[in-house]
Amino acid sequence: MNKMEAEIEMSQNEKEQSVEYIYLYGIINKKDSKLKINGLKNSPVNKINFKDITALTSSYPILNPVLNDEEAVEHANILKEIAKKTTVVPTSFGTVFENDEVLETVLSSSYLAIKQTLALTKGKIELGVKVIKNQLDEVPNGVALEILESLNKLSVKSAKGDNFSDRLLLNYSFLVEKNKFSKFSNEIAKLEENHRDLKFLYTGPWPPYSFINIKISGS
Repeated sequence: MNKMEAEIEMSQNEKEQSVEYIYLYGIINKKDSKLKINGLKNSPVNKINFKDITALTSSYPILNPVLNDEEAVEHANILKEIAKKTTVVPTSFGTVFENDEVLETVLSSSYLAIKQTLALTKGKIELGVKVIKNQLDEVPNGVALEILESLNKLSVKSAKGDNFSDRLLLNYSFLVEKNKFSKFSNEIAKLEENHRDLKFLYTGPWPPYSFINIKISGS
């Protein structure tokens, strides 16, 4: 490679590195878009409005990012911060768009589903509950149903997760009104007291990942 070819190649690489793409965290109602928060790589979160919804985005240097554990955790934490302030339809890590036009096309095609999801999840949080049994103990029939029914009474909706272990008695996510968070937590404490032979793994609050039936992919 001669000097001129090397300079041309360097110029092309620099140009590629200077391109900024659009990273999408989630979508909120436009009227709730006053929040201020930083995104990945400490970039400020920008707002792209479409009708009465707003996409929360930031600039990003790569169109198709490889899964990065550190950034994936940061993505989740950013969404938790957003969810504390307003109702959000969250997107998965690495949802990146080439430009505004591509993102707006996706918002247009998903608009009705987004509005329905925002209405369903407004003022609500996701809480996760896994119940694990002692490998040596047999659990009486009806215990799992009893636990599930008591938690369903305090939730709007529940979603069953995978039973990835023989010891896993229950694996559910619950959509709970924010004002019932304490009641739900107290119910978990009561269940732990009443079923000391079982282990309860209680997580959240989270954005309502398990109750989003919209597939929003970057491109």
